[in-house]
Amino acid sequence: MIGISVYLSDEDAEERILRASSSGIKLAFTSLHIPEESDVTSERVGNLLSLFKKEGFEVFADVSKKTPDMLGLSGFEELKELGVTSLRLDDGFTTEEMLELSLKFRIAINASTVGEIELQKWIESGLETGNMIAWHNFYPKPGTGLDETYFLEQQNLYDSLGIPVYAFIPGDEKMRGPLHLGLPTLEDHRQQSPYVSAVQLKRWGVKGLFVGDPGCSTKLLQKLERFDREDVFELSYNGSGEIEGAYQLRPDPGRDVLRLLDTRTNDAIPPYNSVERPRGTITRDNDFYGRYRGEMQIIRHDLDRDPAVNVMGRICQSDFPLLESLQPGQKIQLVRGTDLIE
Repeated sequence: MIGISVYLSDEDAEERILRASSSGIKLAFTSLHIPEESDVTSERVGNLLSLFKKEGFEVFADVSKKTPDMLGLSGFEELKELGVTSLRLDDGFTTEEMLELSLKFRIAINASTVGEIELQKWIESGLETGNMIAWHNFYPKPGTGLDETYFLEQQNLYDSLGIPVYAFIPGDEKMRGPLHLGLPTLEDHRQQSPYVSAVQLKRWGVKGLFVGDPGCSTKLLQKLERFDREDVFELSYNGSGEIEGAYQLRPDPGRDVLRLLDTRTNDAIPPYNSVERPRGTITRDNDFYGRYRGEMQIIRHDLDRDPAVNVMGRICQSDFPLLESLQPGQKIQLVRGTDLIE
């Protein structure tokens, strides 16, 4: 599940909703936790929610107890009529209020702060796990994003109870103020490619991947949507254009190489550029390898040159972490890039 984040004060919000919709993305997070001094009007909120509904979005909203009054609503139930399906509640709600709201909405609890004791208390009070989402915070300030070890501990907790986990990745265009330094859940993802971060989170079991920043390019949206729908890794590389295209890894990964299915050929492949093969190198076997001629591989560990193997390219530095997430039988798309590994 891939989603965007839309903020009421963003003057380009409508454009971002339409861009995501045209890319096949129909999930959105927005904050309706509106302070009294905000200049956001109920009309503005209504217009955005109407656009979401028109485009077929499922909307997840961050709310406080003051949200209905600030929007001129009689109660939270009216948000459902406007297309909001899930509520992320702040700390002002009692357990009883949470239980009441759970009869009409899915409830998103804070996966970054809620531990086993508090969670079990809510479950024992009647909050059904099937109507819960465990949703992590995003962290605007550098150094404050979650540690990977803690994140995985929380993931294991919620997985054990069958509660889906949602998390944020940064955008690749306009960053949200006031710091404009990205909105990741994990600190390691602040400077990393958002696409790589999304792949890592999904491999760890995260069900909902939301771009926290308002700025998200069409290219990134389309890559994320395809990965979510088809489980295809897009790997950027620098090298020969003749190897660009769709492939699938063999189901039996080698110790040193990842072999690409159905790449052997009977056509002649003369030896060429048979040089050293550092990790991330893309190779093709030449005529010296006989019946293996044409087989393509991605190198997992540094290897010496082999006169029977031609070097065709290297995975780009920005996508290098994806090598750790490749699974046996994984479908991949090799796309020419410019960021060459040194």
